[in-house]
Amino acid sequence: MHALLRLEERVRSDAPHWNVHIVETTLDLDLQEEVTRDRLELPPGVGVRGCLERRRHRRRYPDERGPRLVSTTGSTDYFDEVQSGAIDYASIPRSSGSTLKPFLYGLALDKGVITPASVLDDLPRGSAAITNADKSYLGPMLPRSALSNSRNIPAVDVLEKVGIDEAFDLLGASELHDGRKPARHYGLGLAIGALPVTLEHLVSAYTVLAGDGRYRELVWVRGQPRREPRQVLSEDAVRQVTLFLSDPMARLPTFPRMGFNEYPFPAAVKTGTSSNYRDAWTVAYSSKFLVGVWVGRADYRPP
Repeated sequence: MHALLRLEERVRSDAPHWNVHIVETTLDLDLQEEVTRDRLELPPGVGVRGCLERRRHRRRYPDERGPRLVSTTGSTDYFDEVQSGAIDYASIPRSSGSTLKPFLYGLALDKGVITPASVLDDLPRGSAAITNADKSYLGPMLPRSALSNSRNIPAVDVLEKVGIDEAFDLLGASELHDGRKPARHYGLGLAIGALPVTLEHLVSAYTVLAGDGRYRELVWVRGQPRREPRQVLSEDAVRQVTLFLSDPMARLPTFPRMGFNEYPFPAAVKTGTSSNYRDAWTVAYSSKFLVGVWVGRADYRPP
């Protein structure tokens, strides 16, 4: 239902600019039915959860079709009044957790302030309030391990190296914020979830990492007018970040081998959680598909 409502919204806003008489969506009906059917099993006492899945057909974009939306769901059950299923959680801003860290590492690689061989310290920051989620520290780490283990301290250090303003501009170029609030409003929190994002915008931004460093609008309807792709990061930087995120060995010791984020095929995976686990994110992409999922409660309570 959420997909239909979103399509109606896009058609109403964009149709006057199209030279078409029939609107043809890019949704894959069989896949949409499968995703809608496979709802989350919620244990007693757990509140509202929303999830969204977006996929694209090609990693490279040899033609003008671009990354196409083939499946989306905005909640576990649209008609579930108890869990407020009519809310489309794919379009609700929530704390981004650690999901923006790959963009910071990509920018740092582009600027040359780190290399794959740099040593980042996962150590206490003294009087600073920022700590790791597990309250532990792993010591000196290579960027691949620091990012794949999603360590907060190295990510904040990387943000300081590239500069908060430049990082904020990069996230804006990836359409993760509208610039209404200045970079200083978020500060170093940009690295650990201070910037709220929607699942729809987050998945769109990850097309930068999953492709060649250029931001491309997701295609909902065939013939949809689109802006020209915008180079956000270099192709070399996003390839390196993808290598970091797709290496199961780099995720040790935080994420054990053969766990939930390891697949029988190469895939880059980034998870994220907000304070007290009020939001849980996973974005994964391979050479053909990109999938994003958010789980949380409507009232922002922890699970």
